[in-house]
Amino acid sequence: MQRCHEKYGDFVRYAPNQLLINTSIGLHDIYGFGRNTQKSKLYSAMVHRAPNTLTLIDKKAHGRKRRIISQGLSDAALRRYQPAILKHINELCGALVGSKPSEWSVPRNVAHYFNFLTFDIMSDVLFGEHYNMVTSEEHRYVVKAIEDSNVRTSVLAQAPLLAFRRWDRKIFAESILARNKFIQFVNTLLQRRFKAAKSARQDVFTFLLDAKDPETQQSLSLAEIGAETTTLVVAGSDTSSTAFSSCLFYLSHNKDWYNRVATEVRNTFSSPDEITLGPRLSSCIYLRACIDESLRMSPPAGSALWREVGPGGATFDGHFIPAGCDVGTGIYAIHHNENYYPEAFNFRPERWILAGAEGDTEAVGMADRDSLAKAQGAFNPFSIGPRGCIGKGLALAELTLGIATMLWRYDFALGEGKGMALGAGRKGLGPGRERENEYQLYDHITASKEGPMVCFRERV
Repeated sequence: MQRCHEKYGDFVRYAPNQLLINTSIGLHDIYGFGRNTQKSKLYSAMVHRAPNTLTLIDKKAHGRKRRIISQGLSDAALRRYQPAILKHINELCGALVGSKPSEWSVPRNVAHYFNFLTFDIMSDVLFGEHYNMVTSEEHRYVVKAIEDSNVRTSVLAQAPLLAFRRWDRKIFAESILARNKFIQFVNTLLQRRFKAAKSARQDVFTFLLDAKDPETQQSLSLAEIGAETTTLVVAGSDTSSTAFSSCLFYLSHNKDWYNRVATEVRNTFSSPDEITLGPRLSSCIYLRACIDESLRMSPPAGSALWREVGPGGATFDGHFIPAGCDVGTGIYAIHHNENYYPEAFNFRPERWILAGAEGDTEAVGMADRDSLAKAQGAFNPFSIGPRGCIGKGLALAELTLGIATMLWRYDFALGEGKGMALGAGRKGLGPGRERENEYQLYDHITASKEGPMVCFRERV
C-alpha cells in the first residue's frame, strides 16, 4: 500500500471496488464518528462461529456490545488489573537477565519474550488464568498457533475468493491445523472458566457477568462473554507484543534516546516499586514520545481496515464515492506520509514534544502547535472513531509500565556479532525492507516479527 501511494498519489484504486486514501481528512471521513461507512464484508473471513466486536458489521449490535465491554476496560478497571500486569512484567525482567543479573545476559530474541509476556498478561487480566509462558514452555505452542493461523486469515481478508471451493484449506493447510489447535485450547479454557463463573477473581470475565448496557440495560450472554474475551486475548496480546518489540528495537538502535528516557525514568522514580499508573508516570514525556514514535514507525496493524460506503454514497476528502465501494487508509502508509511526518522513515520522538514543553529537560522538543496537530491527526495505530481499539488504554498501560520498569531496573543493548541484526532491514530483503534503522514487520492482520537481539544486565 505504501508503494502504491509513492507511485500513484494519495488516492489509489487498490483493487476492483477498493480505494485507498492516504490523507488525514480522508482518514477521519472514513473512520470518524457519524460517517456513512460500516465494516467491510471482508471481515467475514475472520468470523468463527459468531461475529464479535472486532468483526461485527451491524452498527447497533456492535454499539451494544462495546458499551458493555468498555466498562471492563475503563481507567478504574485498569487500576484493578495493575498488580497482575506488574507481576508479569517483573517475571519477564527476571527471565531476561538470567542467573547472573550483574553480568550481561546472552542476546535475547525479545519478540519471543514479549509474545509470552503479553499472553500471560491478557489471559490473567481477562480470565484470571495463569499460563506462565515467560517462565514455562508448556503452553508456548499457543502463541505460534495464533501466528500461523493469522497467515490464512489475513490473505482471505484481502482475497476472499480463495475460500471458493475451500481452496484456502489446500493452500494454507498448516494454518488450518494451527487454527484447530488454538480452538481446542480456547474451548478447554472457556469450559473451565464457565464452570468457575463468578469468583473472587479481579478479571474482565467476572466483571462482564454483571455488566449491563447503560442504554438498554441488556447484558451479555455467557457465550458472548466467551467470544469477546477470547478475541481480546488474541488481539490484545499480539498487538502489544509488537509494540513492545518495536520500542526496544528503536531504543537500542538510538542510544541518545535510550539514554534520555533511561535518565528520565530513573530520576522520576527512586525504586521500581514506585512505577505505577498515575501523574508521575504520565510526566515522563520522553518515554511517551518514544512509545508513540515506535507505534508510528512500526504500527502493529499496518494495513487498511476496510470500510464499505453506505447507501447514497459519501464524500472522502472532497471525492464522492458511491455506495458499496470499500475505502480504507493504510496505517503504515499514512504514518510515513511526509506531509504529516517530515523525515518519516527516521526515528524522531522529538516530533511529539512541543518546543518548551514542561518536562523537556534537554530542550529537544521540535514541534509547534500546528505540526503537532498534523502529526496527531494522522496518527492511528489503534484506529479511530467508534470502531477504534477497545483495549487501547490497557495496551498503553502495559507499554508504559513495562518499558519504564525495564529501563529502571536494567541496562540493555543490542547484541554484537553474526545474526544480531535480526529485525532490522538489510540489502536483499526487497523493496521497502532495506532500511537498517527500521523494524521489519509482516502483515498478517496483526504483525509477525523477529528480534531485536538484546542483552540485559542489572543497572550499575
